[in-house]
Amino acid sequence: MTDELLAAMKQAAALEAAPPHLAARVLESVAYRQRLEAPVAAAHRARLLRRVAAAGAVAALAAGVWLWARTPLPLPRIAAERPTPAAANVANSAAPHAVEPSADPCRVRVASGGQAPLIDDFEDGDDVLAPLEQRAGFWRWARESDAPGTAPALMPVPRVNATAHNKLALHVKGGELFDWGATVEVSFRPPCYDATSYDGIKLQARGPGRVYVALREVSEIPPFEGGSCERDCYNSHVAKLELGRGWSSYQVRWSELHQRGIGKPPLDASHLHSIALMIRAEDTPYDVWLDDVAFLPKGS
Repeated sequence: MTDELLAAMKQAAALEAAPPHLAARVLESVAYRQRLEAPVAAAHRARLLRRVAAAGAVAALAAGVWLWARTPLPLPRIAAERPTPAAANVANSAAPHAVEPSADPCRVRVASGGQAPLIDDFEDGDDVLAPLEQRAGFWRWARESDAPGTAPALMPVPRVNATAHNKLALHVKGGELFDWGATVEVSFRPPCYDATSYDGIKLQARGPGRVYVALREVSEIPPFEGGSCERDCYNSHVAKLELGRGWSSYQVRWSELHQRGIGKPPLDASHLHSIALMIRAEDTPYDVWLDDVAFLPKGS
């Protein structure tokens, strides 16, 4: 091959644009990974990945032409590399028609009995749920500034206006946030709890400020957190609470919890993944206390 022909091929490669459907797949994959990774850097990563994808396509094609021109013998055929299970899951999650996860999070499902509604009163001083009706899980305080998977455990502290029988509670406090905010949350283990023997949830809290009680189904949480969600993840069923400066009791029935969007289904309390008290960025700075979290017995 002459140098003139090689130069002409390189120039043609530089002018070639990626097909629109490929660009759409790349952007969809980037958007999915943004939801799983730290949201604080999402905008920066999206811009960077678009630039790298555009430059990488041209560079790869030019490199292939150069190697073909300089190799004295034809390149052997190389079989496509078989993706690892992890790589296959990422690819499938970004596809327009993603396949179902191979492992069903609800293959092991624990059902409540309706006789022991207490989830946690924090009087034992640890971050573990009260071990009633086979419930298990750990409290944590997740914020938009935390790296994925690094949210710290949340331990009880002395309660404001404590009494002899109610000494400890959870307390979170922070400054202004700018993306999705912060949550006090607990995930059931295994991540599929059947609470249909109850009518809702109740708790004590104080602020001041606005918070949202969120009940999360397994289908709303991505696989890496023990759920089965592939699209529109973290669209939890929520109810708004307006907190005062003093302790107050709140009750939320399953029917009062709703997802954002029109025509969304009601909460399926037989497939619960987690419970959260959400603080959105527009409601920060924040200073929130939580205590005596329990299911709401039927007929209450």
